[in-house]
Amino acid sequence: MYVKCRGLFIRPHLILLAATALSGCATLPRNGPTGSQIERSAKQNTIGFQIVDINPSNIGALSAMSNSSGSLAALAAGGEVDQIGPGDVLSIEIYEVGVTLFGGRATIGTANVSSDGDAGISAQNETLGGSGVIVDRDGNISLPYAGTIPVTGLTTTEVQDRIVARLRDKSQSPQVIVSLRRNSANTVVIMGDIASPGRLPLTLVRERLLDAIAEKGGISRTVQTGSSTATGTGAQDVVVRFTRRGHVAEQSLDSIAAGSPDDLVLLGGDRIELIRQPRTFTVFGALDRISQIPFESRTLTLAEALARAGGPNDGRADPKSVFVFRLVPAGGLEGGQQAPQTPVAYRINMMQAQNYFLAQRFVMRDKDMIYIGNASANQPLKVIQAFGQLFSPVVAVQNATR
Repeated sequence: MYVKCRGLFIRPHLILLAATALSGCATLPRNGPTGSQIERSAKQNTIGFQIVDINPSNIGALSAMSNSSGSLAALAAGGEVDQIGPGDVLSIEIYEVGVTLFGGRATIGTANVSSDGDAGISAQNETLGGSGVIVDRDGNISLPYAGTIPVTGLTTTEVQDRIVARLRDKSQSPQVIVSLRRNSANTVVIMGDIASPGRLPLTLVRERLLDAIAEKGGISRTVQTGSSTATGTGAQDVVVRFTRRGHVAEQSLDSIAAGSPDDLVLLGGDRIELIRQPRTFTVFGALDRISQIPFESRTLTLAEALARAGGPNDGRADPKSVFVFRLVPAGGLEGGQQAPQTPVAYRINMMQAQNYFLAQRFVMRDKDMIYIGNASANQPLKVIQAFGQLFSPVVAVQNATR
């Protein structure tokens, strides 16, 4: 049995199939909800997300930069970097006149007669320990004739005075020079995404955090980022994790200004780790390609983010339904970072010209998600396309049999 339709004979079950397809247009392929569907979801959802329209009254708060400065400054502490500790290696030179204890191998200040008739002083010196004297685990050194001397927490000058005091009754006018051959107690460890990780000895120059990073070659540009498509390599993509005396703080490298309180003066035992954490945003919906995109700059606005994503698809997108999905602190839309987080969808209508200026001020945050809604008119178009795909084989067969 056939039904005649505009000169074509079509089987009834095909008409039934077409009617079923029309009634089920809600199940047609799509890449996300329309703006009205998102609005309905916000009224009935279990996680409590809300929609906030971007407008001139709230753009001031939404354009404020998140400020992470001050995190490292909380670890500021006093301390010295010239105090001797276990593991240090000292170079000790002892100078004697007359009969010597150590039988020196060199002579300084030979007995020359000066123009005023005075003779110089003849002295001999001995360098103890060819490779230096090591400070043991208890913070002591042991010297011939001087015995065991505690040196932990002392400077090289104070160690000189202690050795001289021990030798004064045993040697004629002993003089001692102590220098630090290998610095182990006053070092910092730098690791992570650094060009040359390792230990850095501290000096009386009093190195700061940024000095140490520069001394070790700066951030590495060749670290692999795994399967992520975010390949940021700038300072904005690196977090400094600083550990001092059991306390840990983290701060973005690009927020640390040279000489600021966050640019900490280093102390022995500090540990610095550079961690690559590329800031990214993702884009979904009616655009040509769903992707994860790195910021690649310290600040990024919504207008710039849309441009990097390629913008809405001209044939499928609803410019009135552009959303930025974000988790914000529950205590306020832009409050402190430690508060419980609430999901918010910021909506902007790009059909209004003034909102293009607002999009230039809206500041993106790390892990924001942009969603571009589908136009409602897409559904009838897809139904027509479905009918075309359904009946085109029938038409082709009819034309072939004529």
